[in-house]
Amino acid sequence: MSVKILCITRKYPPEVGGMENFCYNVFNGIKAKNKETKIVALGKKQINLLWFFPYAIIYTLFNAYKYDVLFVGDSLLCFLGFLSKIFYKKTKVYINVYGLDITYKNSIYQFYLKLFLKNSANCFIAISKETEKLLIKRGITKTIIITPGIDVNMYQKETHKNINFYDKYNIKKDNLIVITVGRLIERKGVAWFIENVVPKLKSDNITYLIIGDGENREKIKSLINKIKTDIQINMLGRLSDEDLKEVYLNSDIFVMPNIKVKNDMEGFGIVALEASLAGLIVLASGIEGIKDAIINNKNGFLIDSRDSHGFADKIEEININRKKYNMEAKKFCEYTKKNYSWEAICQKYIEKLSE
Repeated sequence: MSVKILCITRKYPPEVGGMENFCYNVFNGIKAKNKETKIVALGKKQINLLWFFPYAIIYTLFNAYKYDVLFVGDSLLCFLGFLSKIFYKKTKVYINVYGLDITYKNSIYQFYLKLFLKNSANCFIAISKETEKLLIKRGITKTIIITPGIDVNMYQKETHKNINFYDKYNIKKDNLIVITVGRLIERKGVAWFIENVVPKLKSDNITYLIIGDGENREKIKSLINKIKTDIQINMLGRLSDEDLKEVYLNSDIFVMPNIKVKNDMEGFGIVALEASLAGLIVLASGIEGIKDAIINNKNGFLIDSRDSHGFADKIEEININRKKYNMEAKKFCEYTKKNYSWEAICQKYIEKLSE
């Protein structure tokens, strides 16, 4: 049965980012399956919220009654759901919630959430179990979990190895290549990994590539210069999409060694899914939203956060048994494709919104 759905979001292309990509794929996936879907999106830099937020309020007040469902893109716009529930009780409200939606430290924002969030929706859709726990701590119990999806065809036409890649980054051709991709901030655990895991690696045929930039960059550079190791460590900074894809397709292991940091968390592990699709073995800390992206022994391996021996031993084991783990990586890739395609994820949304 078709339902009339109004989707409102402040995060949308052509702006680039994780939430923008998420909202585009979910809202357009819903629209493809449900023709009576209207998308109202900002699609500009967030400074434009100064006019978009009032516009979205007015649009909701004059239009929400026409729809069976109001689907709000994130918690910052929860006031729209709050208004709709007051004036149009027949319109069901769903709000998508990300981890940082709840943990963002700004006191004004937190006061805003305290006033409006709890009574702004019939159901809150959390992107991970950890995000759902944060909602429950606020007394919100009408929740479900639907994880983000991924473009499962992003590496479909690519070949795996490029002989020029090794020369480009000055890597020996038989080296095991371990990579980390993401912002260089404390919770990502890169500094911890270099200080605690790299010195425990006994093999000298391992290269560790760090892709990304952030506030911990200088700290990481300093640690690389201090530690005693035969491991080659290259900081590549930010890469173009084309160069990043090349790194993924020519590497062996993706590590996501996150550590817990107060008021900061990993809402989901989308980069870990990208690595799985590229054919890498994923080793990730079993904390927060990462546990919803990587299922242990299904599409990667979860290791206790800060377990330096666990990370080092697994990397050494993979280095010794590369053929075995190449086969494992193929199985893990298929699991990721089956369970995290946008088609599968959007079907879950349709089923929930159509109830």
